[in-house]
Amino acid sequence: MTKWAFDPEQKSGILAIEGGLTIRSVGDLKQRLVEAFSEAEMVTVDVSTAEAVDVAGIQLLCACHRYSVGRGKEMSLYVGQNAVFESFIDETGFARNFVCSHGKDSHCLWAEQK
Repeated sequence: MTKWAFDPEQKSGILAIEGGLTIRSVGDLKQRLVEAFSEAEMVTVDVSTAEAVDVAGIQLLCACHRYSVGRGKEMSLYVGQNAVFESFIDETGFARNFVCSHGKDSHCLWAEQK
């Protein structure tokens, strides 16, 4: 499940992911992200209350980041104190500080996490 909060003055919004960020939910989540970017110039994906995460969920976030950059929009990730999410990105190697070609100024979405 997701919750969308949009600020029309700032043209930004927060898409809060509740429940899982897993292969079971990526289809619905992808649609919500596309809708969010059709409305906002800046989208923050809030995973601070996500209860589960797998590689499909992480891949969706990476693809969404590429999608946003390709359309001249911005995406950020808010993890908060979500130990499940932080542990998963550490275990899978996403928490390293590296550069990719899809972020603003060539910074990867994950570089912000550590």
